[in-house]
Amino acid sequence: MLWVALELPALPLQLVERAQAAPLPLVIGEGPAQRPVVACANAAARALGVREGMAVAAARALAGDLKCVDRDPAAERQSLERLAGWAAQFTPAVSVEPTGLVLEVEASLKLFGGLAKLLAALRGGVRALGLQATLGIAPTPLAARAFARAESRGIPVRSCAALADLPARLADLPLFLLEWPGRSLELLADLGIVRVKDALALPRAGFSQRFGPEALLVLDKLAGRVPDPRLPYAPPARYHARLELPAEADGVEAILFPLRRLLAEMEGTLRGHGAGVQSLDLHLEHGSHGHTRVVLAFATPEREADFILAIAREKLGRLQLAAPTIGIRLSAGRLQPFAPREGTWLPGREERAVGRARLIERLAARLGPGRVFGIALAEDHRPERGWKVPPAASLRSHFEGGARPVWLLNRPQRLVAGAEGPTLQGKLEILAGPERIETGWWDGEPVSRDYFVAANPGGEAVWIYRERRDPGAWYLHGVFA
Repeated sequence: MLWVALELPALPLQLVERAQAAPLPLVIGEGPAQRPVVACANAAARALGVREGMAVAAARALAGDLKCVDRDPAAERQSLERLAGWAAQFTPAVSVEPTGLVLEVEASLKLFGGLAKLLAALRGGVRALGLQATLGIAPTPLAARAFARAESRGIPVRSCAALADLPARLADLPLFLLEWPGRSLELLADLGIVRVKDALALPRAGFSQRFGPEALLVLDKLAGRVPDPRLPYAPPARYHARLELPAEADGVEAILFPLRRLLAEMEGTLRGHGAGVQSLDLHLEHGSHGHTRVVLAFATPEREADFILAIAREKLGRLQLAAPTIGIRLSAGRLQPFAPREGTWLPGREERAVGRARLIERLAARLGPGRVFGIALAEDHRPERGWKVPPAASLRSHFEGGARPVWLLNRPQRLVAGAEGPTLQGKLEILAGPERIETGWWDGEPVSRDYFVAANPGGEAVWIYRERRDPGAWYLHGVFA
């Protein structure tokens, strides 16, 4: 097996910062409500002298425009679970850890073209979500986590892909990377045991008796002496995500930045499911002023973040928000199977249909669904009644019309006809037909005609018919483009 660990340093801070475009002074507060302390501070706050562990009141004295967000462990866990759902696009074996993820990727290497390309895709995807992660690679999940945590603390370390090389790579790592209880680490430090190689060199029986069998089991799992199975994260059948904004967002443009990151997270989750959504609810939270709900509906299941963002931009641009936005929620009640669209050098009929569908969706989002119409087939064999004007919402299934001409005359035009047949700017040559249409007897407007495709000497193709009740009466009814 080969494991990749994603460690997210200062996770509570990252989850808030990802929703803001400008690096404003920001801290995460925790502790008693009467005297909260700074759990972590971003670079803008540290530049003003704010440090972890100081009172939030003291931090505000240093930075007048400081924003303090209370730590929310439940929201952190939910964010990690959503990140696990996003990471399922790389491997189904994803497990949630206290401050990150571990992924078993051995079976995914061939799919992504090797470990280097897989790691590059992971790093790029995490950045697109507005997060920062350090990666560790090892044959055991605990070792991969230790390597990732070492990198996050600036400790020089080389990851390891072979089990035989693992003891040597682990040897100089400090023991505090293993997340043992502080009391155990203090006792080990008093004995001069501060590195992994020191702990591995101790007698097993004595180590277990002094520090407990659980500590010995951790060492064995770390070095690959015993199995360390992990339960893969199982994402829910419905998608739901929320992002709290660190500051009030006025207007639509300020919402699009955090919304893009939420949609990128959703896209990865849907890829992991092999799914798409045909309807998506977007809620903009306004605190005591309620919320604004925007429904995004698509002709076929979609998951591409950029396209969904473009539709959302058009719809939001037509709204007048009642108050600034303080939070964004996305929810999809039903995930549907998604059929990937293969790109081709010369787009075929399917690609053109998808392009038209997306164009209509964007027009409907910008102008409103009641203002976008098209032409679709109707259930009537009479050509003059064989089409209708549906709204955009019902137009999407009628892109590929029939074989008849697009241009029909408002009223059929009678042609001059002699012994050699009808003429139109010269003698017409019959190319195809007849196609008999005999219908309408039930509503008092019957037709009984034989239709032909013909061409004049100039090469123009037209659609003509002859009345069966009057074989000498020829009419022009349509023109082929």
